[in-house]
Amino acid sequence: MIDLFDTAARAAGALAVEVRGDALRLEGDAARHGLGAVQASQRFTELAACAAPGDRSLLSALSDPARIDARVRLIGEDGRLRYVRLIGGPEEGGIWRGLILPAGASPDGGLAALDLETALRQALKDGAVIAHHQPVIALVDRRLAGFEALARWERPDGSALGPDVFMGVAADHGLIGAIGDAVRSCAARDASAWRIARPDAKTLFVAANATASELCAPDFADRLIDEVRNAGLPAHAFKLEISETEVMRDPDAAEAAMKALRKAGFSLVLDDFGTGYSSLSRLDRFPFDTVKIDQYFTRLAETDPSARTIISGVVRIARSYAMTIVAEGIETPAAAELCTELGCDYGQGFRYAQALTPEDAADAVVSGIEGRFGAA
Repeated sequence: MIDLFDTAARAAGALAVEVRGDALRLEGDAARHGLGAVQASQRFTELAACAAPGDRSLLSALSDPARIDARVRLIGEDGRLRYVRLIGGPEEGGIWRGLILPAGASPDGGLAALDLETALRQALKDGAVIAHHQPVIALVDRRLAGFEALARWERPDGSALGPDVFMGVAADHGLIGAIGDAVRSCAARDASAWRIARPDAKTLFVAANATASELCAPDFADRLIDEVRNAGLPAHAFKLEISETEVMRDPDAAEAAMKALRKAGFSLVLDDFGTGYSSLSRLDRFPFDTVKIDQYFTRLAETDPSARTIISGVVRIARSYAMTIVAEGIETPAAAELCTELGCDYGQGFRYAQALTPEDAADAVVSGIEGRFGAA
């Protein structure tokens, strides 16, 4: 008998677990967890099959055996997703003993969220998370200068999901880095192909962002340098965008990575300037060569003199650092004209295009979009 039967296993909602190889014993109200059939099967593999894909490696500890104390998601035979705490460890004789404790039932839609996570993991394996590309336009002559790569998940039916659908799930399950790697790799390979296909587009660039956790990872700079090199793209044609808030999460590690990238020839973009707590006065520490004015100020500038003053100030100070300036959120011809007058070099926004598929972006490199901007 399991020693825990008369104590924890009889506590409300708790299950005692005993595993020996593939032999399984569950004691307690297994049906409450949707595990009635698993309890009857007396097989550990049946329990493991109920775990969410991202959690199955945790259950492998029960047959290794090893000690575990982890939050696990289980899909019961009733189709409901449940969050449980699995705690226990190995004992003599090759037996693993522990408890399954309630950690809160899932809200409505929990199974849908799990399905989304499972599909997203598979999409990353299949290469279905790619970059779509929003044009960045040279304001003076309204010609295509480059693109910003944005994450999109291409579904089997031909539709594409935006980051608002899946990035929350990605953040919850540690997939942000994998998505970032996929998008940056795709962006570098696309840009390289465009430049080869249109030899006179030698100034065409592509930009993609990175979070603080990505940027500060010990091998991030080396991996990105290798990725861009392997894509056949000159380093100067890749711009890494980092928001000011992200930079200040770990400024020392960020500075080291950024200096390594600049040494390799990469361009660095201070993204969404004006929304965080940094300031242009700190730019002498970080090797940025471009600043992006947040779309909030761009949109407000058409009607608010204060916003125009802020943009003018950013342009003036950025120029003193020999930086170029990109205005985000340009939606009207009037906004484009105003940003040009205020001294911005580049603009992007719905005035020119939303994010384009790689195929449409390739066409835009060659032909531009009539009435919006010219070819690269």
